[in-house]
Parts: sequence; structure tokens; C-alpha cells
Amino acid sequence: MIVWALGVAVVILFAFVLLSPLESLRWWADKGEVEVRRSFELLPSEHRQETTSHRFVVYLSGVGVLGGDGLSRREEAWLESLREALPDAVIVDDVFPYAVDNRGLLQRATEWLWRRLDSMRRQWRSNPLAMLINVRNIAKVLVSADPRYGPTQSIGLAQEIWRSLQRHGYRPGSGDRVTLIGFSGGAQMALGAGWFLAGLGVPTSLITIGGIFGDDPGLDRMGHIWNLTGTSDRLRHLGTVAFPGRWVTAPLSAWGRAKREGRVSFESIGPMRHDGGGAYFGRSRTLPDGRSYADATRDAVVDILTDPLRA
Repeated sequence: MIVWALGVAVVILFAFVLLSPLESLRWWADKGEVEVRRSFELLPSEHRQETTSHRFVVYLSGVGVLGGDGLSRREEAWLESLREALPDAVIVDDVFPYAVDNRGLLQRATEWLWRRLDSMRRQWRSNPLAMLINVRNIAKVLVSADPRYGPTQSIGLAQEIWRSLQRHGYRPGSGDRVTLIGFSGGAQMALGAGWFLAGLGVPTSLITIGGIFGDDPGLDRMGHIWNLTGTSDRLRHLGTVAFPGRWVTAPLSAWGRAKREGRVSFESIGPMRHDGGGAYFGRSRTLPDGRSYADATRDAVVDILTDPLRA
């Protein structure tokens, strides 16, 4: 039974990888160009909230997420604590990074499949079929990092972030800074979208939490990239290994330029793993100073956002 399930998972994995670019290409061919022109314009005032804040933070989740409205309970609790620590900031968390049109997996014709897989994942985390949610979103990360297909994926995500920022009160042309927070594969998605956001005149920086990302051109337009890492997080090294542009043999890449220009920082914040209770948003384990892993991650983000020399 297990061998059969693994075989099915492998076949579906290859199907996801081969077909993933088609979603963004089909969207662009059908309505992408028109939608992008339209969505990068200003939203009507009745669709925008009023805010006095000049600090905007956009959170992009990792590959296990089902949609912008389907964050894990750990993530939701962590974001709430971030809001409490930054009462003058607007925290945006309603964008699904792994779609060009912000449709979550439970907003599609295949909702029944993703809901079933999510139920299986909750009951038995090591079930290979349940991991297909992650596999589907990982395929989108690979599309984003591919210079052939990535721009169509990234411009769709950028327009959804731009729409959401305006809905939450961002004033186009204000020059207010936007900080993207990318967890795991969300870091790559943030880099891709960041290229287009910066092209709109939005000063953009990135905080990665266990970030997995490639040598994306968006690195050239990021004000700064802060990488928060856990010493027990081995998966974060996938970006360093899988993308040649991040190797030491590629000093002229966008990653190499960002490092030479001093726009990349690394900070180890504790013995966190990549996911689970012992990861960045976990509350069951604590550091020697008594803070939970989630609190330590939050404090590191708050320090970056509130330190005028760093922000």
C-alpha cells in the first residue's frame, strides 16, 4: 500500500512540475496583460481603507498553505503577536503567494481534492499523498525562479500584493516603505513580486524566515534582505544548493551583487527547525531566556522594523 502511494505521489509530482508553468502562461494569454494594466492603476477610494500608518508589512506563507485565508494556527497566532508589537504598522496577510490571481486551493474546481489532502495531512503528517499540497506549491516556487516563466508568475503576484496594499490603506506615490516577509518558499515568491513593486516606485525590502530562494532579478531592486535562520533548519540550505546563481562561483549574479553591496544580512535566532512545533512559529519550546521560538522570531522581525539604522 505504501509503495503504491509513493508511486502515485511521484507520478503526480512530475505532472505538477511539468504543468505548473501553464497556469501563469494561460492566465497571461487570456487576460493577464489587460488585468495587469488595470490592476496597477489606483483602486477607487471606496475600496481603500483609511490609515495614518506609514509602515506596511506583507506576509507570504510557506509551501504548506492552502490560500491567503488558510494560514496555519501557528502563523495566525504569530501574526497577531506581531500586530500587538507593532501597533502603528499595517500587517497584510491575505495574499496567496502560489497563484497569479490570488485564488486559494479551496477556491478552485479541485477544492474537493485539496480539502481531502488537507484532512489527510492533519491526521497523518507523513502520508506521502498529503504532501501533494506542498509539492504543488513547490512547483510554483520553481516556476517563479525560472527566468523563462517566472516573470508571468511574479507580475500576477505583484498585482495582487499591490491591490491588497491599497485595500489596507497604502497611498500610491507616498514613498512609504513596504517590507515583505517570506517564510520558506514565500521568500522566492516575494523576490519575484518585489521586482515589479519596486518598478512602481514602492521602496521594498525583504525579511526571510527560513527562506528558500534563488538568484532572482528582484534582488537588484530590494533595499535590503534580512535572512532569519534557525541552526536546526536544514531545508533552508536548499536555495543555496539548488540555484547556481547563489554559489560562490557566481560573483556577478544578482545575489553576488547584493552581497557585495552590503544589502544582505544573516541572523541566527535560535535552534529552530524548518517546520513543526520546533520551528519558527512554535510555542511549545523555549530559548534559555524563557522566550518561545515564536516570540524570538517575532522579536527579531520587530527589531529590524523598528531600528532606524536597519529599517
